[in-house]
Amino acid sequence: MSETAGRTGDALGETIRDLVARQLPDEGGRELTPDLPLRDAGLNSLGTVATLVAIESEFGLSLPDELVTPETFHSVRTLTAAVASVVDAERDATGGARADDAVS
Repeated sequence: MSETAGRTGDALGETIRDLVARQLPDEGGRELTPDLPLRDAGLNSLGTVATLVAIESEFGLSLPDELVTPETFHSVRTLTAAVASVVDAERDATGGARADDAVS
C-alpha cells in the first residue's frame, strides 16, 4: 500500500474520479459528479474492467471479489467507499492510521 498514504477523503475521491474519467467516451456533456451513475456517464463493461485495473495499479491493492460488483461500480461515491474500505482494512492490519482519522 504505497500510494494511498496521504490520499484520503476528498483527495481519494478525486483520484478515483480521474481514473474513472479516463475510461469514459470523449463525448463530453455530463460532469462526472460523485453520485452520477457511471453507466449513465458511458462506462461500459470493458471500461469497468479497465477502471478496476487502473485503481488496483494506482493504489497497489487488490479489491476483494465481494467488492467487484455492479453496486460498487455504480458511482464515483460507491467506488470511493469500496476503495476506502480496503485501504482502511490494510491500515488496520498494519497498525497505521485509518483514512477517516485524517479527515477533519
